[in-house]
Amino acid sequence: MTERTRMQAFLPPSAADLFLRDVEQRAEHPDAASTIGAVLHLSGAVPELLALREYVAARLSRLPCMTHFLHGDGRRARWVPAVVDPARHVAARRVARGPEALEAAVQDLVCVPWPEGVPAWRLVLLHGHVPDGFALLYLTHHAVQDGGTIRVVLEALFGPDAAAGRPAPLPRAPAAEPRLRLRQVWRSAVVLLRHARKHHVWTSPVQPLSSRRRTAWIQVPAALLKAGARAGGGVSVNDVYLTALGHAVARWASTAWPRAARAAIPVMIPVSVRTADEEAAPGNRLFLTRVDLPGGLPPLDERLARTSAVTAALKLPGHRAVLRAALTRLPAGLLGRLVAVSTAPGRLTLAASFLVLRERLRYGDAVVGRVDPVMCCPPGAPLAVVMLVHAGEASLCFRIDRALPGADSLPGLWRQALEGLSAAGDRPTDSPGTVTAAGAATAPGRAAR
Repeated sequence: MTERTRMQAFLPPSAADLFLRDVEQRAEHPDAASTIGAVLHLSGAVPELLALREYVAARLSRLPCMTHFLHGDGRRARWVPAVVDPARHVAARRVARGPEALEAAVQDLVCVPWPEGVPAWRLVLLHGHVPDGFALLYLTHHAVQDGGTIRVVLEALFGPDAAAGRPAPLPRAPAAEPRLRLRQVWRSAVVLLRHARKHHVWTSPVQPLSSRRRTAWIQVPAALLKAGARAGGGVSVNDVYLTALGHAVARWASTAWPRAARAAIPVMIPVSVRTADEEAAPGNRLFLTRVDLPGGLPPLDERLARTSAVTAALKLPGHRAVLRAALTRLPAGLLGRLVAVSTAPGRLTLAASFLVLRERLRYGDAVVGRVDPVMCCPPGAPLAVVMLVHAGEASLCFRIDRALPGADSLPGLWRQALEGLSAAGDRPTDSPGTVTAAGAATAPGRAAR
């Protein structure tokens, strides 16, 4: 098999890919589009647009997720290669001074529809909001790229190897699918079925959900999350993140949404089943699984222990292998029905993702100081959150249905819960900053962006 053939041997578009493309058609407002991405904040002089286009174009050959688009429906859906015109995908926009202007520009660009027949991604150079820096906004459609793919794209474009002009590594040969054990299949099926029942936490005849969204970013030192993990006896950072999220939702719901005040909080968690040879392939390699986080307002240490217990099954290699098999081996019709059932009214709920960038990013001499993720929240979902860790800082993006009363408080409540979780651990010595009224975090001496 030649290198080119091996690179093009992608899995066909899945029911999950088609769902993420088609669900936004039911939205009553472009706020609920399936657009995701990241904002890279850089210091230094604003680069030339032509040079940026040439730089990106030179690195596209190893990123098929940026050179293919989704075409067709059902069994006729396929990934179609395209010749990418950098002038169409890489643009620049000058914005007014101040972090609010940058945030407004990002939210405006998130709502721009994707043209048909071309790969669904764009890179926008944003400048003018600060006197000594600029931002690079990378956006894509969730049907074509998931969070893991975005990580690969950002590191391929702006990681150390890309900055040094070294080519990306060759794609690896496809790994053999592991043999599934019947006992593990049964255990995984029990876990999935246990959380497949309807919950109706977010269905309210007097407060129906909408397609309008508000966006809030908050940043914290990653050391706070690690301190919480140590205080919890070595649980994962993801468990700390989810524990703080569950506590924030429960505190908010205690006065604003009685249906979620005491009941278990259903959360959809994307489990990555992407293999090494699929790192830059188009399409999602996620299996969206549901866990029911502890409800009510138990002590934080108890909530953390219970959260770690309910997420334990998601961490088992055998469980991931079963989820991988379900995504890649189930007949298309059966997988489609599974996706439809899990996203039906009464089952769709808030989603929480977690992403880590392994390398410090840069463009030329300009170093990326912070990376803010951009999350989507599809129609029927009340809230979606993603946490991205880069260079010792965690940035969270909250996409919140505007129909939820008082939900602007959620980012601040999340941070308060995190500080409580980390209090028993080794708290970092640097100041964690404060939360602004808009829900963004402000580090001492630096404006929120």
